[in-house]
Amino acid sequence: MSATGGASRAGARLRLAITASAVLLASLCFREGYPTPIYDSLGYYILSIVLRIQGLSAWPTDLRTYGYPLFVAIVTGFRDLPPEEVRLATFVAQLVVFLAVCHCVSRKLAAIFRSETLGVWAYGVGALNPVLLIHTTELLSDLVSAVLVQLCVALSWKVPEEDAAGGGVNRRVFLSFLCAGAAVAVRPANAVVVVALCAVWALRASRWREPGLSGVVAALVGLIPPLVPQTIINYGLSGKLNPLLVAGLYGQQRVWGMGTIKYGTVLIDGRSPFLTYLNPFYAGDPGPRAFLLHHPLRYLATLGLHAFAMLDPDLPFTYVTDLRPGYRWPLGVLNAVLLYLALVGLLLGAWRALRRRKFDELEFVFLSTLVVGSAYLVLYLPVAVESRFGIPILSLATPLIVGAGWLWRFGGIGPAGKTAAALGLPVWLTGCVLLSAWISATQTDRFVPSPGIPSVPALRR
Repeated sequence: MSATGGASRAGARLRLAITASAVLLASLCFREGYPTPIYDSLGYYILSIVLRIQGLSAWPTDLRTYGYPLFVAIVTGFRDLPPEEVRLATFVAQLVVFLAVCHCVSRKLAAIFRSETLGVWAYGVGALNPVLLIHTTELLSDLVSAVLVQLCVALSWKVPEEDAAGGGVNRRVFLSFLCAGAAVAVRPANAVVVVALCAVWALRASRWREPGLSGVVAALVGLIPPLVPQTIINYGLSGKLNPLLVAGLYGQQRVWGMGTIKYGTVLIDGRSPFLTYLNPFYAGDPGPRAFLLHHPLRYLATLGLHAFAMLDPDLPFTYVTDLRPGYRWPLGVLNAVLLYLALVGLLLGAWRALRRRKFDELEFVFLSTLVVGSAYLVLYLPVAVESRFGIPILSLATPLIVGAGWLWRFGGIGPAGKTAAALGLPVWLTGCVLLSAWISATQTDRFVPSPGIPSVPALRR
């Protein structure tokens, strides 16, 4: 048996072990979650019934798009099932989709970095991320949105073997924008991902002269079909040809985001369902513009808190049944380590590109991930956030994490750089733990409107 064949078999066995471990861990998370659809989950369940029975013409709301309810209807086989069975079927489907995308991304990374071992590590880092696995269990759109965003970025990467085999750049452009369009149909905020993806493909075209004008046509052919059903819905509701949401909530979310760091939903007997983390930097200004002009440092601090709160899984389940779970700090520390490795990967990739004065296939992985991830993060910085809003960022971190390991070993990083990175980890972890604990101390069980913030009947959508 050849060494290559033996390595391939060993990699396959490791992938199988990772898959089994991910399924086991996700199943434990499923048991830990709230047992039936409620609030947003119940809304998606009801909308899937509307689609199944009456179709798009009976769409009842301008606050939700059709994408995720259609996904739920498909995974249930358009059958009439009890809510708990729908939750189970959706969990299984989301877990399968999540693991499939992790496998696809890991195979692309293995080809780009020319290392099957790195591909296995990439699969493990993605598939065994406990925060992502938790969100496979929820009847909510966040996980599906995240994997679609990750896949549309991965499809933009230049893989030498695919080009040599004549895989067709235009086909990958089509699939990339098809995933982006589907992501918009699932969560309209992903429209910013489409803009960032255009920039990514433009960067690829500037570097390798591909795709050409035919790629623009392929992008439109992929992007438009997922947006058509929502456009039809919106025209029926309001007479407007709008592929996103007719009811614009972004302005309201920005207002609420001034006074809150983060919010959530508590499902504990005898407690209010509202969980609000109050922003101590808010100075009572009547709007975001006034807040920025009158107190610029406080406003920037607020944006920073929003970014951290999105990525800190202090209470990782959307519907909180335990305010002091035993896994809080182990999970938080692991998540902080992964984010630090992703940051190190970005810095090392940037250093390598600057030293070479151009980017290659490897560095394009870092660049494309940075462009899309930054666009998504900037969109959410001003608004009232939940922890689940950061799921796409955590998903996109996988190539940065494994890329950091590859550059650490093979990227020509000197002793000084490695020492700085190693010494930075405990500082980073200490800062994350202290900031997470401080933010948790701002919790209240009710929404307290500040001057200039309108009373919100239900902050929990």
